[in-house]
Amino acid sequence: MIITVSGDLDLVTTGSLKAELSQALDPVPSSMVVDLNGVDFCDSTGLSTLIGLNNRCVADSIVLQFLPSATIDRLLLRTGLSDLLPITERTVSRRPG
Repeated sequence: MIITVSGDLDLVTTGSLKAELSQALDPVPSSMVVDLNGVDFCDSTGLSTLIGLNNRCVADSIVLQFLPSATIDRLLLRTGLSDLLPITERTVSRRPG
């Protein structure tokens, strides 16, 4: 299952994201990928939502992977959360040339 998130992850938007994630987790999938490539901004409530999702997936034995945007990558490195959350490295497609 792939969940695509875009725009801002903040106090205004995390409620709807939590509702979408809760719906995606019922019934419990074996794995989930959260594509954050379209996220331009993330505040502490956004981070809290990602951590909460990770905790739920660990508790339910769901294999979780986050595909971070450059913004999320920097934020996770600065906060030390890159070691806590399961981050999948983006592959850069290169044109022959």
